[in-house]
Amino acid sequence: MLYMTMLGERKKRLYPKPEPKPMGVVFPVTKQGDRSTTTTAKEVFAAALLPVDPAASEKVKKEKNWRFGYSKHLVNNMMQSAKSEDAALKIAQAGVDAMYSNFDFISQDGTSVKFGEALKKGVNRFYTHTIVGTRKVAAGSRKITVPYKNYETGKTVMLEGLELMKQIDVWVDYGTIEADCGEAIKKVVTNQASWCDLSGQYFVLLGAGSAMGPFNLLRELGAHIIAVDLDRPFIWKRLIESVQDSSASITFAMKEPFKGQTGDSLYGVCGANIMNDTPDICAWLKDAVPKTCGGKPVTVGGYTYLDGELHVRVNLACDAIMQSVITSYGAKNTRLANLCTPTDAYVISKAASEAAAGFYTNAPVWMKLLQPLAQAFGKLLPNAQKPFKAADGTDVYYMDGLVVAQGPNYAWAKRLQQWRAVLARKAGCTVSINIAPATATQSVVHNKSFAAAYGGMRAFKPMEIFYQETSLAVMGALLIFDIFSPDSMANPANKLPNPMALMSSNAFHGGAMRCLYMYTTGVCVCVRARKFSVSVAVAS
Repeated sequence: MLYMTMLGERKKRLYPKPEPKPMGVVFPVTKQGDRSTTTTAKEVFAAALLPVDPAASEKVKKEKNWRFGYSKHLVNNMMQSAKSEDAALKIAQAGVDAMYSNFDFISQDGTSVKFGEALKKGVNRFYTHTIVGTRKVAAGSRKITVPYKNYETGKTVMLEGLELMKQIDVWVDYGTIEADCGEAIKKVVTNQASWCDLSGQYFVLLGAGSAMGPFNLLRELGAHIIAVDLDRPFIWKRLIESVQDSSASITFAMKEPFKGQTGDSLYGVCGANIMNDTPDICAWLKDAVPKTCGGKPVTVGGYTYLDGELHVRVNLACDAIMQSVITSYGAKNTRLANLCTPTDAYVISKAASEAAAGFYTNAPVWMKLLQPLAQAFGKLLPNAQKPFKAADGTDVYYMDGLVVAQGPNYAWAKRLQQWRAVLARKAGCTVSINIAPATATQSVVHNKSFAAAYGGMRAFKPMEIFYQETSLAVMGALLIFDIFSPDSMANPANKLPNPMALMSSNAFHGGAMRCLYMYTTGVCVCVRARKFSVSVAVAS
């Protein structure tokens, strides 16, 4: 086996596969002649901080080890943004502008221009088709149901009504979610007869087939979905067939006119590549959204995920599409939706910070015994941070949940979503961008280290890992709350206690805000009783 492996490696060296030609949204060519993600990341984050803190901007430029040193700069980016609305808007605008002016866009013919310029040249080369589901649903019968599969036992219960409310109280009391999040979900349950009827609601889903997207929930609740996803037949087979047997509707782009195609002949001409066809998708939606929605509000949600530098590129493409809809359809008619990760830096409440400090003080004996040795290596550090001052003199409490192992590109892509959220809300959009819990999706647990970390995280009160079905249901409920409740912080008419509180309001964080240890330094111990073995991994 070793011999065959060595032969395989030798063949790769002698006959390397040619690198695919760059296409669509790509990182710019640097002075060194490469498309370095590090160089561009430092330029963007330096530009973002420049309007409010030139000294911090210079520190970003001088960072020698961005791969492992980026987190402190992103934490400072959040802290500077939290000092005032003016600072948050300046940082967000400068960061977004730097990306649009730096990134390149390469067309299919090989022509390369800056991304911002490419967006002006989009052409609607797609055709539009809509399929209406055939199932009839009685008025007032739709409701929120949360499949709750315990990560430790593997048992699933279907929670709804009073039972769901009881479980919400358990999560709030334990510290797994914030109290305002619990109240938001309860309000959806209380008003589900009217709020869960989405037959008059319109949603553009970027990455409609994504594992963490709300497609299935919206379909079950009868929404009209304008789906954008890759031109892969298997994706459209699943999406279209699931809507046909529902009370929902789906509108999508096609590469040729609809002439009664069905089955594979239909699925084979559906979809578009968000990253490669960005300007043309913008042009298509500029036409399709008003024709489909008829002047009614539309919610545009970004749910794409790719590994590494691709995640930055596809999220920049999604950002451009979102902004295009805002511009063409109007801010007051457009809602934005995204999911935040718990592994980031956020403003939190004083109560959450004090809870984290309390859990640290009252840690189990075995944890206290581990702390001195672990802290010598920068592990098991307390989650509670000393507050900093906002521009008005008030104390701002925060958490640093960035996990260096996830890499700067992931953190960058998530920060771009926050920048757009801040700008869109100021422009008048309703913006739903809630923190989702650490979720055991296949894309995460296929990594053995993360799987081991997730398995042991319950030992660190109040952490809890959720299965995908649970996370999708609760995050869908929060999206419904943000759409319908006039009291939601997503509503730009409501004053935020802090400009960055938009991201941390109604947080279903899985315990991250109140955990005794910082996410990035908490060591999760997973004891596998059947194998009598112990796996240790950094919490992520």
